[in-house]
Amino acid sequence: MRTSYTLLDRILHWALAFSILFILLTVFLRLNWMEKNHMAAILTDGLSNIDIDITKEQAIKIAKQIRKPMFDWHLTIGYIAAGIFVLRIIYNATKKNLYNPKTSKEKFQLWVYRGFYILLGFTLISGLMIKFGPDFLHDVSEEIHKLTLFYIIPFLILHFSGIIIAEFGSKKGIVSKMIGGEK
Repeated sequence: MRTSYTLLDRILHWALAFSILFILLTVFLRLNWMEKNHMAAILTDGLSNIDIDITKEQAIKIAKQIRKPMFDWHLTIGYIAAGIFVLRIIYNATKKNLYNPKTSKEKFQLWVYRGFYILLGFTLISGLMIKFGPDFLHDVSEEIHKLTLFYIIPFLILHFSGIIIAEFGSKKGIVSKMIGGEK
């Protein structure tokens, strides 16, 4: 791919990268340590140790309240990611020097990134539809939102593998250029 990156390229890349990683963290926490049934069991056990009994439904309600601030951050960062995504699409569309891959490796890289951005678009749109869309589309939007997240881990593996290969291959310093720009 390219070997030089403008300040705006780098800002948009890192802002989107950190927002996606933060959102993944909230998903991971929600599905694991902060899963409502898991937290409800901890609450009922802990409270029963001090002779307070609550129902499973009450414990789940408390668990949902405990993790609500985390979900609020998930939403906030999701809105920010959607904004960054739109800015990146607009910025890339207005560039005069469009990327023109020559080798099959470069074409593969381009299609991986295109696929990533298409799926990211579905993830962000479906998230917005869950929150702001019509009620009859809520369930299907939620299902799409959950399913589209399965592309992120393979993409991250491909992305980091490509970085390592480039860094130890013919494009030494690509990480430095993506952080600090051309020196």
